[in-house]
Amino acid sequence: MSDTLPFDSRDIAAYIAQQCRKKDIGYNNTKIQKLLYCVYGVMLAWKDVRVCDEYPRAWTYGPVFPKVFKWIYKGREIADYSATVEQNQEDLTALKTAVRRVIEVFGPLSASSLSGWTHQDGSPWWKVMKGEEAASWNSFIPDDYIKTYFKERVLAK
Repeated sequence: MSDTLPFDSRDIAAYIAQQCRKKDIGYNNTKIQKLLYCVYGVMLAWKDVRVCDEYPRAWTYGPVFPKVFKWIYKGREIADYSATVEQNQEDLTALKTAVRRVIEVFGPLSASSLSGWTHQDGSPWWKVMKGEEAASWNSFIPDDYIKTYFKERVLAK
């Protein structure tokens, strides 16, 4: 069983958005969702740690963290949600490294490219929505699927 860092999904999304701003990388709700999903997956595969208290769910355009989605959908700027990650006194080197690397690799991609990437055959989203045990929209994407996928197809590259 993975440990979970003491953060709300919106805290991590806010930190990602703040780092995107620093690098002049544009984002919208879809892109923040996919970058958060990548950070979530990288940390599961690399450190066996869940970055937040919320599990990603399978929505039409890929993995989504509903609390983050609702915050942005209501017209709020996610980067302004909090500075909890930045100001946290604990050792968050791995998390900050994961965010930096995810933004370097995935940040230049468009929201639609990232959404398409999450839909590839064999991806965790694909397994939940189209695989042998296809579930319905809004189903949880199991951490096991995410961890294995990121170990084999993201970190291994």
